[in-house]
Amino acid sequence: MKIKKLESINAFVAVDLEDVPGRGILRAAKKILQGGAKDLARSMTYGLASLNLEETGISAGISTTPEEKNEAIKTFFEEVSAWDTEFSLTAGLGVTPEDTNEDNPEEKLQLLAMGAVISALSAKPDASTAVIDDKILGSILEKELTDKGIEVISSENPITEKADILFCGSKIGAIDHETVETLSFSVIAPTAALPITTRAVAVCKRKNILALPDFITTAGPLINDKNQIAETLSSIIEEVINHVDGPLIGACERAEVFLSTWQSELPFGRPMAP
Repeated sequence: MKIKKLESINAFVAVDLEDVPGRGILRAAKKILQGGAKDLARSMTYGLASLNLEETGISAGISTTPEEKNEAIKTFFEEVSAWDTEFSLTAGLGVTPEDTNEDNPEEKLQLLAMGAVISALSAKPDASTAVIDDKILGSILEKELTDKGIEVISSENPITEKADILFCGSKIGAIDHETVETLSFSVIAPTAALPITTRAVAVCKRKNILALPDFITTAGPLINDKNQIAETLSSIIEEVINHVDGPLIGACERAEVFLSTWQSELPFGRPMAP
């Protein structure tokens, strides 16, 4: 993992694998930490590898005040565009799709929700109930689930409910080992990067909760084709669902098989929240 710092402003780009095209998110806030950016870049790398794409995950951060943010974002892209790289960035915390010149951001949210639902139902085809812990994607997810005959249980505190599936994307590391001990779900389907911690994965296995890999459940926008999303994600989930250490570890190993075909060494550390 390499951190490329900008010269013109207080900003950086975490680049997981060198000398290849990259995709990831751009975040802007008073202070963006490199550690979290590295984790996000790694998750994207595994997502791309899962789709057999020889690209790297990246994650960019701009530390700026709200008053200077617009100018800082403009300066960021001016400097990065001069780099000899093919980097594509989407909007994260504090950044809008207009800032990153994204096409059809609403459609990308729809593809994200579609991929998460397909992944979850591939893991538990007989699911009848779900709860959602994701304020950004909530309404889109609810419609997608309702259209498939899944009852969405509304709650002020979703993780305290009992249902077949928990869709979670509130923040990185939201589901830790202590939280998992209290859950009453069969499947955890991430709707954003890294909601499940490393220790939580082990507890999920012990409690027979299927913790799905975030880099698969959120891959809809990477595939960018509704027909292919259904075929690709259901196939991957079915391939890893019965892995002895759980589907998340199984998906990691699957991605690493592809990475080994074009990288001399695997990146150190798997994509899970610390």
